[in-house]
Amino acid sequence: MKKVGIITFHAAHNYGSMLQAYALQKVILALGYDCQIINFRPITQKEMYKPIFMVGTLYGRCVRFIIQCTYALDILRKKWLFENFLKKELILSSKEYTTLEDLKNADFSFDYYISGSDQIWNVQAYDFSYAYFLPFVKLGKRIAYAPSMGPHLSINRYGDMDKILELLEKYSAISVREVTGSQYIESLINKPVATVLDPTLLLDSTEYDKLISNSPLIKGEYVFIYTPWSNEKVYEMAYTLGKKYNKKVVISQGLRNKYEMLRWGRKFKIYAAVGPKEFLNLCKNASIICCDSFHAVVFSILFRKCFFVLDGMNDNRISTLLRITHLQGRSFSLSDDYLSAPLHIDYTNALSDLNLERGRSLEWLKKSLDVCK
Repeated sequence: MKKVGIITFHAAHNYGSMLQAYALQKVILALGYDCQIINFRPITQKEMYKPIFMVGTLYGRCVRFIIQCTYALDILRKKWLFENFLKKELILSSKEYTTLEDLKNADFSFDYYISGSDQIWNVQAYDFSYAYFLPFVKLGKRIAYAPSMGPHLSINRYGDMDKILELLEKYSAISVREVTGSQYIESLINKPVATVLDPTLLLDSTEYDKLISNSPLIKGEYVFIYTPWSNEKVYEMAYTLGKKYNKKVVISQGLRNKYEMLRWGRKFKIYAAVGPKEFLNLCKNASIICCDSFHAVVFSILFRKCFFVLDGMNDNRISTLLRITHLQGRSFSLSDDYLSAPLHIDYTNALSDLNLERGRSLEWLKKSLDVCK
């Protein structure tokens, strides 16, 4: 049986990152390949996802702990939930690697190496490494499946282009997640570059249902907020919608500072013990989802939820997905427009169009693995 090794942001304590790694591995296994995720965990990434009351000066840690003391144990449980998902739901290489040098010294024997999805080609990402362009591969075919360069194509301004071009030329097949990324890379190299779906979209909702407990984590109707970088404008949108429709507002990432706690602490229900499975539960059972996150939009669509995404058409990751599903109208600014938007979304055509794209993306992946044989 041919062996596939995937390198991606599989261990980031970020819902979309871990779930896209899960989905891509599941699809490749279903295609009949032996598949492992190369357990590359840079120190910068581990530092990035530490609880905020465990980083910084002693004074800063104490202040942040006081702010979050009522749910500090839940934040620690969240860390455990991510690590548990990593160990139980992903098939990892036996060894963990922390540097590109570690990878270069490893004795891998994969037939195919896949640069997976997420923003692994965003050179401005805090946990970026050139390892995601596969410079450590000695033997074996190289494939890129749906990596993203971030919302603003960061490599064309901040990357080492000589190094990147040299590495891109070594790939047997390249696809990326956004149309703008595809067009940009095609302008650099003499190879076709496909635009394919993020791996999370290669599975339908029934596959994610298998990861979700039967009981909703939050009883009753609620607005679920997901904004990875604590966008105050998303908070405002969610609070306003919750007030209009008489629904409680639930936030999973917690409030990070004194200002946020004073302004929103009594207005939101904070449910912080949320790993990938719990995130899916909160999405599936929400009445409304408010976000500025690509993967929150993904799971809103897969679970057929009413969603409001802040300025989604200004983000090339989200706008590509909204155009595929013809749901551009679910992107809002903070004008009053979102207050008059319908809560019901007819997903008939959106999911039909998504199924077509899913078929094309799966066919590209199958063909790329076959051609590389």
